[in-house]
Formats: sequence, structure tokens, C-alpha cells
Amino acid sequence: MDNIIARSRTAFRWTLTFRVMSQIFTWFASLFVIRLLTPADYGIIAIVETVSMLTLQLASAGLGNALIRQDNLSTTFIRKILGLLIVFNLTLATLQFALAQQIALFYAQPELEIVLKVMTVGFLLSPWVIVASNLLAKEMNFKSRSKIDFIASVCGSISALAMAYLGMGYWSLILANLAVLFFRFIGYNIELKKIYWPSINFSGTSDAIKFGATLAATGILFTVFMKVDILIAGQFLEQNQLGIYAVALHIALLPMAKAMPLINEVAYPMYAAIRKDEKEYVRIFCYIFRITTIYSFPLFYGIAAVAEDAVMLILGDKWLAAVLPLQLILLTIPLRLVTNLFTPLMKALGYPSTGLIHVCFSIIVTVIIIYLSAPYGINAIAASWLISTPFFFLFALMLCTKRSKIPFKKLVVALSPPLLASFIMLAAITAFNGYFDDALPHWLNLIITVIMGALIYIMIMWLGFRNRFKEAIQFRI
Repeated sequence: MDNIIARSRTAFRWTLTFRVMSQIFTWFASLFVIRLLTPADYGIIAIVETVSMLTLQLASAGLGNALIRQDNLSTTFIRKILGLLIVFNLTLATLQFALAQQIALFYAQPELEIVLKVMTVGFLLSPWVIVASNLLAKEMNFKSRSKIDFIASVCGSISALAMAYLGMGYWSLILANLAVLFFRFIGYNIELKKIYWPSINFSGTSDAIKFGATLAATGILFTVFMKVDILIAGQFLEQNQLGIYAVALHIALLPMAKAMPLINEVAYPMYAAIRKDEKEYVRIFCYIFRITTIYSFPLFYGIAAVAEDAVMLILGDKWLAAVLPLQLILLTIPLRLVTNLFTPLMKALGYPSTGLIHVCFSIIVTVIIIYLSAPYGINAIAASWLISTPFFFLFALMLCTKRSKIPFKKLVVALSPPLLASFIMLAAITAFNGYFDDALPHWLNLIITVIMGALIYIMIMWLGFRNRFKEAIQFRI
């Protein structure tokens, strides 16, 4: 057990190091790409990303997770899983190619057809990427995998920035995403020092297919949930407005999208290894929950507080309409982030249906609220998340704590201090901005409010919740 925890600490350390390095670079690159592209470009990209995220969930079919959970993993079993993945991916590639024209007609965007057809190239590489990635995770070899992801992300960001600078518009991001997949395909398989060949004999894989199907269904529905506002808004908004909302959503979700793999990629193999020790997995989960909340609330509330100055300085005034939607969405991200912490634990404990139940509830609540708000514009759509998020957060908390035997009250108590401190910080910065009312240059106001917000949050946590603050600084499982 001690060896597993020690390896998990090392995995977190290496994954965190390379993920932070990668994100510092890619975040800046993404912001410059946004500055170079137009809202109309992002209208196309928003729809393409929604379709591709759905097909990628189907492409993995949850079978990669089955490799990690398999106790006695053999080469024969790996080859069978690879064969299944190839069948799924070729089927998906054919369907996407055939339906590209209909999807383009549905959204009244003719450019979508060729983009969706080009994106089918990714299905040829995905099976080997999925298998290699999960085999490295099972070995807890996150050091090598993180290095590969870092190199792939940097190369992809440089490619996107260069193509955007050359005026390639939305193609800069489409082709850059394919480049990242290619670099991972090369890197993962070089690290494994072995390329597996598929088997068409699928006997003995029924349990893996059942487990994977549940996870795949959950992943597909979760993707729908994450993009449900785009799917609905695309029917009510014109292309520029859709692009503005898509950029606000992209920026708001970017830290979450990058942070969750950091936690879940390491947490799932760790929970799978200690799943029979209830006391230990409860202790570790509660610790990760406390650490995540103490960092996520000030981060996202802080970004919301300084969003106007940041958008004006980094993206330019053409994106000013994205500020309010961005702020509203950012306020919901911490709760969405901590909700996802349950995913690896539930999978490891053998409750993959938990995520499926939760995401079905979330979609029903969110679709109703967003559909009612969509006709009133992007600000109303963004505000609808403030209503739906608390509902599906509390539902997840009740469902998952019951199955994992983690005290519900313990998590609510852990959530309260950073939420309170972050809200006070947000209110103080908002009051400061309202008092000066654009009297200061944007760059100076941004520096002052960032420093002020950090000091307020640290002071509240130090004076009122010192043990939590010390625990967060030590950051040790």
C-alpha cells in the first residue's frame, strides 16, 4: 500500500510539473490565436469541437479504462482490445464522413462538411493512442507520458499560432489538433518500445465491453452536457454571437479541461489499486477534495473578477461582449470541477453507472433551463448555468457519498471556507472596480486587483482557516 501511495505521489509530481509547463505555454498561445481569429471562425470551431468530442468518446468506447482495471493483463487481451477499438473507430470514421454534409446543412454552415471529413483522419490513429496511453497509466509511468503530452501540446500550439498568423482561420486549430494526436501516437508507442497488432478474436472481452460501454455512454452524455449550450445556442444565435459565446465558454473551461486530466489520470489507477481499503481511499479522496476546493474557488472567482481588464488587454475590444458570459460561467466552474472528482473513484469501486445516472440528471436539468433562456441571448444562456449547476452538484454529492461511504457533511464542511473566502474576494474587487470606474489604465487596474485579490484570500484563509491553508501549502497525500 505504501508503495502505491509513493508511486502516486511521484505520478502527481511529474504530471503536475509538465502539465503546468505545458499549460503556461498553451494558454498564452491559445489567447494569441483567439486574438488572430474572428468570432465567425470560432462559430465554426465550436460546432466542430462538439461533434469531434462526441465521436472521440465513442472512439475510446471506455475500453482503455478496462485495461487499467484488468488484474492479470496479457498481450492477448491487449491485442483483442486494440482490435475492438479499430472496429469502432473505422465505423465512426465512415459514419462521420457520410454524415458530414447533413451536419453542415443542419447548422447552415457549408464549411463544416470538408472540416468534418478531414477530421476523420484522427480515427486511424486513436486505437493505438488509447491503448498505449492506458498501458503507461497502468504502469504509473506518468513521468514519460507527461513529457510526451508536453511536447505534443507545445508542438500543437506552435502549429496553431503559426497557421493563425498566416491567415488560415479555423483551419489553424483543426489541423493543430490532428498534429497533437499524431505526436502522441509516435511518443506513446516509442515509450512502450512495442507496437501491438490487433486481434479479431474477441472471446473473453464481454466484461470489458460491458464495463467500457457504460463508461462510453457516460462519456458521450457528459460531452453532450458540456456542449449542450452550444448545441442549443446554435439554433438561436447568429454566427458571430455564437462565436463570442464559444470563446467565453472556451476560456472559462480551459483551466478545468486541463486540470481534470491531471487529477483523474493519476487518481484512477491509484484508486483501482487501493479500492479494497475503504479507510485509505476515503482519506485520500477527502484530501484531494480539500486541496481542489482551496485552489479552484479563488482561481475561478479571481479570473471572473478581473475578466474585463484581462479581455481588453489580451484579446482586444472586439471580444468585449464575451466578458459578462465569461464571468457568469466562471462562477460555476469550481462546483463542476469538484463534481468530476468522483468519476475515477466510482470507476475504481466498480460503480461506472454512477456517472451515467448523474450525467442524465444533469442533462435534463440543464437542457430545460438553457432552452428557456437561449432566445434571450448569450448573457441569459451563461446565467442559466448559475441555476443548473447547484442542482446537479448536490445530486452528485448525495449519490456518490452514499456509494463510496464518504460522509456527505464532511465534504460540505470542506467546501465552505474557500467558497466564503473567494466570494468576499470577488465582492471586494468588484467594489474596487466600481469605485474607480475605468479611471485607471487596464494594465494597472489588472495588476492591482490581482494582488489585492490574492492578499484578501490568503488573509481570510490564514486568519480563519489556518490548518486548511497549511495543508494546501504542504500538498502531500
